[in-house]
Parts: sequence; structure tokens; C-alpha cells
Amino acid sequence: MREKTLKIGWAQTSITPSAPTLMEGQMYMRCSQYIHDPLTASALALDNGDTQAILVSMDMTEVPLHAFGRLRTELENLGIPFEQISFNVTHTHNSSSFYEDFMRVENEQIYDPHILPHFDMPENMVCGEMGQDFFVDKIRDLIADAWEKRAPGGISYAHDYAAVAFNRRPQFGAGEDLETTMYGDCSRKDFVRFESGVDTAVELLYTWDEQQNLTGVVCNVPCPSQVYELHCFLSADYWGPTRSAIREKLGKNVYILPVCGAAGDLAPIDLTYYSKTNKKALLDWGGQTKEVFRNFDMTQICQGIGDRVSEAVLRGYRTARNYIAYRPVFRHQVLAMGLPIRQVSEEEYRKAVKEVKEIHGRFTEEKPMTMSDLVKAFEPQGVILRYRQQEENSVYEFKCHILRLGNVGIATNPFELYQEYAQRIKARAEAEQVFIIQLANGAGGYLPTRAAVAGGSYSSKPASTMCGPEGGDELVEKTLERLDAFWEE
Repeated sequence: MREKTLKIGWAQTSITPSAPTLMEGQMYMRCSQYIHDPLTASALALDNGDTQAILVSMDMTEVPLHAFGRLRTELENLGIPFEQISFNVTHTHNSSSFYEDFMRVENEQIYDPHILPHFDMPENMVCGEMGQDFFVDKIRDLIADAWEKRAPGGISYAHDYAAVAFNRRPQFGAGEDLETTMYGDCSRKDFVRFESGVDTAVELLYTWDEQQNLTGVVCNVPCPSQVYELHCFLSADYWGPTRSAIREKLGKNVYILPVCGAAGDLAPIDLTYYSKTNKKALLDWGGQTKEVFRNFDMTQICQGIGDRVSEAVLRGYRTARNYIAYRPVFRHQVLAMGLPIRQVSEEEYRKAVKEVKEIHGRFTEEKPMTMSDLVKAFEPQGVILRYRQQEENSVYEFKCHILRLGNVGIATNPFELYQEYAQRIKARAEAEQVFIIQLANGAGGYLPTRAAVAGGSYSSKPASTMCGPEGGDELVEKTLERLDAFWEE
């Protein structure tokens, strides 16, 4: 069967609020003080008459599910199939999801609201209903623009490398009795190794018009955009200079869709190098109670990443421009998936209840908790909430978008996925290349490996994970089953 001509549409918009907004990504509350650089959302629409897909990437911390009901209605009123849209974020910690207060809802399930820390917010904050209005209007118009611009075009792809991510889970101790500390100080005398490796692969998908002019690039980098993450300004982080560097090399009108690969255990900070000059900063960073100023040039790091990624994109371009397909195989399935929720034991629950009761008893309305107190209570609070959740439902349900485009596979998931799971999928899949897109269409927390659970620390405990290693195994197998089926048809 001859494949049909592919139509491609691109669009980009600013999602930078003009007034202060609540920022996400850290446990302590932050209100944006200024705009360091713009936040961007991009959309790529694909359609061959039989199959459609729209990929949306946003410089945000997590996908704002609170706005999806209204967004679905408004897009369907325009005749745009919402179920065919996949949303993902770059996971900058210098952005917002435009909630009213993204952590207070959970805190009030555990503590009397009167003893919780009070956070003074400006009257003109872009959050709550105003934030949802802002987000929905921007993303609706973005998607409609990309859908409207569909025109015959082609795709090609390439695989290259760029040093962006480093492992952020060093291990300490002696012999086999090792303990992991996320963002631990590697200059300590008992530092032994990192829990796992890194992933330097960059997966690249290029789009072209009928005259073989480059129109856009999908750039899959397995690293969250978290260089600036601790500060109180809005920023796309390393994706700002990376987009600029790509356009300097390939043209100012080229669209860019940044997608974050599996990177639950990765970050763009080299702890081996920077620990020596940031011993106190790393302790404060781990405390998660305040803005921390670290002893390195964040702008230089972001610009360096931009240079390296853009060079990989340019190298890929030189190969990909010779292999453009205008009638590629195009398949897309939205796969409903359920994975077992990570369970906590009765003993863990009782211990957490005792800890929270002791914490609660130390505070009153006249003497409320500080942000530091609340952060220290994060783990036992998470255990209690998980126990309540597992009493009602033992399965975490979500949707994955699985695509075949030529010989490339694309698979989304809602987790901060540890890289091991992506490596399994990439290595075993029938596809020549696989784009793993994490933090898509949901917020499933970290999905740790067995090594991570054994090592401990944030990103591997119940409070910060929805599913455990058994769920990771299932995710791999179910993703591979659906992906490979596209090659067996």
C-alpha cells in the first residue's frame, strides 16, 4: 500500500506572563520577580488524511491538567481532535503551571490550614482562574495556528550526541553498603560512585517543505532544563540559548520542538566538578527551603549546552537533508495504560502518622509552621497520602501516545523516567530510532529503578514516586509491544 502525502504545520507562541506568577519545581514557594528570558510553546501538526497527531512542547514544569477540560472544549469547537494531541514540558523549574497554590491542597489534607505557612502574593498574580484563562487562550490559538498551516511536506531524521546531562544521584559509604543522596556533595571523603550512567544521545526529526527547505526540528534531549532552577525569575533555561544557536546555524525562521527524553536521574549540573566549590550550597539546595546561590556561571553553562546541542543538530541536518520522505509510514495510537501504584506498608503508614502528629503538635495559629518545617514533613506526609490513595485504587491510569513516522518511533509517558527504562526501549525496539518523551500528558512523579529504591533519597521514595520498578518494567514491555506492532503490520 502506498502511503499518503504528509501535511505538516508549525506554530510558536510566547507563554510568558506579563505579571508575577507562582513558580513550580521547588518545595518552597516562589513568586516570579522578573523575566530573565521568554517562555515558549511550540506545536507540530502532522496529518496524512488517515492519521493525525499534534505534538505540543511547553517551557513549563509540568503539564497543567487543571486546564484541560476547558482546552478540550474550545479545541473541539474548532474541529481539532483533542485526543490526537500530545502535550509535554521541558521541565524548567523557572516557569509556572498557573495553579492557585500547587502544594497547599495536599498540605491541607494533612494539616490544619491555620498552622500552614502564609505566603503573601501580589494582587495581580497570574494564577488560578486568571492563569487558566491565560494558558488556555495561548495554547488554543497555538494549536489552531499549527493545524491551519498544514501543507504538504516531508520528514527525515538523524541521531547524534551532545554532552548535556550528568547523573544527579551520587552514592556514599563503604563496600556494598552505599546510600544515595540526590545532589550530594561529591567532594566528601566517602563518595564512591554515581548510581547509574548518563545518556548523551540526541534524537532529531527534521521537517521540510515541498521545495526541500527546512521548516522545523524536533530535538529530543534526555535532560531537564534545570540550570537556573533555584531562582525567582522566569526562564526557559538552557532551551533559550539552544533555540537561538540552532536558528543561527539553520535559519531564523526554523521552528523548534524541544522534547525532554528520559531523565529522572539526570540534570545539567556536573556534581563531580562543582561539588568542591559548592559544599554549603549543596546542603542548602538539599534543604529545599530558600533560594540558593551557587558558585558557578549559570549563563555560561546554558550557552555551552546551546552550542553543543546546536552542533549536533547541524551535524544531523547534513545527513538528514539527503533522505527526505514525503510519503512516510505514519501511524498513531493513544494507548490507555495502567501501572501498579507503589505501595506503602501498614508499618510505614503508622510511623508517618506518628511523625506528622508530633509535627502538628508543635504549631498553632499564633505560631504557624515555617516553610522549612513543611519541607521536613514532606516524606511522612507523602506516605500518608499514598496510603490513603492505595486504599481507594491500586492502579495509576494514564495515556501514552505511540507513533511511527517513517522508521522512527515516538513514545510518551507521564513520568520523570529514569534513563534505564528508555535505554531498554531504544535498544529492543524494531524502530531505527525511538524518541522517548517524558512528562507528557500527566504528572506521574519519578519512576525509579531498583537500584534507586535501594539507594534511597528524594526521587526514589513513595512521596516523590507514583509507581515503582515493577511499574517501570511494565511500561517498557507495553510500550515495546505497541511500538513494534506498527512494524509488524
